[in-house]
Amino acid sequence: MANIQWVRRLIQAGGLYFLGTFSYYGIFRCPFAVPYVSCENCPVIQCPGRKIWLTAWLGILFSALIFGKSFCSHACPGGMLSELLGRFACLKVRIKGALEKRLSYFRYGVLVLSMYMLWGMNNPRWAVPIRTGEFIKSTALTFEHASGLWLTRTALVVAFLALGLLIPHFWCRFVCPTGALLEPFRKIAFFGYSMDESCTNCGKCDRHCDLETRPAEHNCTNCGSCKSVCPEESIDLRKNSLFLKK
Repeated sequence: MANIQWVRRLIQAGGLYFLGTFSYYGIFRCPFAVPYVSCENCPVIQCPGRKIWLTAWLGILFSALIFGKSFCSHACPGGMLSELLGRFACLKVRIKGALEKRLSYFRYGVLVLSMYMLWGMNNPRWAVPIRTGEFIKSTALTFEHASGLWLTRTALVVAFLALGLLIPHFWCRFVCPTGALLEPFRKIAFFGYSMDESCTNCGKCDRHCDLETRPAEHNCTNCGSCKSVCPEESIDLRKNSLFLKK
């Protein structure tokens, strides 16, 4: 089990290497209302997204078909940051039950709003694009030449990520539109962690999980960390029952 988590750490490091700068630019330099999706028209020539955005999205969707939301726990820089914040959190407020369900609907609202701005509003520019310059200086210039909408959007993203210091994975669980987009794949993916009939519903996996869920259930990202805490060894990576022969 430890080996599986080391593999995940290596994949996370690779995701940070290939997508880290792209993720940073999307939040702090991208002039568009919805980042990461209009890269072919972006004048910010330093952003690696101009070359990799389509490949990245195709890779995310392909991985979702095979392993569900594994991108969130294995390769997403935002997911990695949320995990780190959760580890160092001074307070770990847990949200369960009806409140969690209501809050989880918010990310679907963010997804719908993002799609409307992308297709209904043609993804407007909310900041003056800074074409080149020193890394930190160009970021500061973007803030200086951004509209109030861009500044509000960026402040909200940073605030929601920072809430991970209070509520682990707050961004991933309640705000991230990509996570909302990938959630349906959890049920139809070819592989995923699940429990067998030996499960006694002891709840150890739920309590261990930062996302407060169980294998194959709502918000599960197939990280596999719960496998090591199951006293009955009920949790394993299995083929989706939809694809098993009857």
